[in-house]
Amino acid sequence: MPERSALVEEIYSLPLRYYNEIVDFVGYIKEKKLKEYNILEKAAEMAADEYHNDKELTSFSVLDCEDFYETR
Repeated sequence: MPERSALVEEIYSLPLRYYNEIVDFVGYIKEKKLKEYNILEKAAEMAADEYHNDKELTSFSVLDCEDFYETR
């Protein structure tokens, strides 16, 4: 990924007629990423209840206090 300063220099080197397209594109990317984030956030919220309450998923949490690498 190019550095921010190099990217800004490239944008400034473009003719002014392209600026509106750049702004629109950046807005599109920002909106797309926000939608993706919201989808992931909702999925995590939906899975959280099941993760905390499903016995099959929580049964191994009793081992959290155990030293896994300890030899006996």
